[in-house]
Amino acid sequence: MKLKNILLACLITAGIAHANDEMVTGKLRGSVGNVQDKVDGLIKQIGTIGFTTVAANRNIQNFYYQKYKEKNVEMISFFDIINKKKIRPLLLKNPDIGAYAPFNFLVYKTLDTKNDNNTWYGHLTPDTMLDIIGEKDPSTRKAFADMVAGYDDLVTKTLKPTMKKKFIRTKALPAKGLTKLVKKFKKPDDLEEWVEDFVSDHDGRFSKHNFIIAGFLDLKFEYSDMDLDFDKYDAYWVSLLCHFKFSNSIFNRGVPQAGMFAPCTVYFYIPKGTNELHVGYASVNNWINGLDFKDPERIKYMRAIDAEVVETFKEMGFEVVQTSTTK
Repeated sequence: MKLKNILLACLITAGIAHANDEMVTGKLRGSVGNVQDKVDGLIKQIGTIGFTTVAANRNIQNFYYQKYKEKNVEMISFFDIINKKKIRPLLLKNPDIGAYAPFNFLVYKTLDTKNDNNTWYGHLTPDTMLDIIGEKDPSTRKAFADMVAGYDDLVTKTLKPTMKKKFIRTKALPAKGLTKLVKKFKKPDDLEEWVEDFVSDHDGRFSKHNFIIAGFLDLKFEYSDMDLDFDKYDAYWVSLLCHFKFSNSIFNRGVPQAGMFAPCTVYFYIPKGTNELHVGYASVNNWINGLDFKDPERIKYMRAIDAEVVETFKEMGFEVVQTSTTK
């Protein structure tokens, strides 16, 4: 589908004033021209409101061009951000919150300077993230939404957007928003060493499948360093998973807004006193439903890469947990 047709489909909000916000997958705001420098200035300020970047992957279009000799976007960058203090009580209530700890702040500009000479920036709505997680507790949902709103207020103040658009899905998010797996292991004498060995094995295996680790954060270590309680877990970390061929085939071929879903935050945790390592992440079916993908060949490829992630975890001794999470 051509870019202009995709944009037209996503901008249907202009003619549907009564659209239900529950069906809004993501919201972007825009500024005229290429404002990557201003975005960099924004990211330098996020510490003033308690946020930090887990990863700042700037100008990924350059990597796409180097590897695939394709340039169909002028600029696309991913900033994976987290408010460690505000997310901690939510993680203690529900470890699956890790699927968006961090969440991605997407920035992109197309090559279509005649019809769309704007930089667009934004993220999935808090409701979308929480529905994918399957979180239903009203207090948790409010706390998460308020945290994200604080970041958005800084975006407004700093970038002064002059336009906005939202992406409305026509079908519900998948009933199973998260892919969750668990691995039982023999308790080691030194758990920290065991985790280090596991992470090294994990990264090596996924590298062989052409994935890269775009970021990493050991939250158990971070909270210990901050003298904050996180004893519910013996270990908890997140790893940002990316597949360049997969992402190039989508973000660099007409659907840059799908970058709201990327890179995929994979969260790992060991409940206190157990010998079970849990892992979870948002299924690619959220992308397909959330942005109304239609091309059957593209969908088939997306699901094949998603299945490859599951198979790689199975190679490491994980078993899929059969749960239904979203409404």
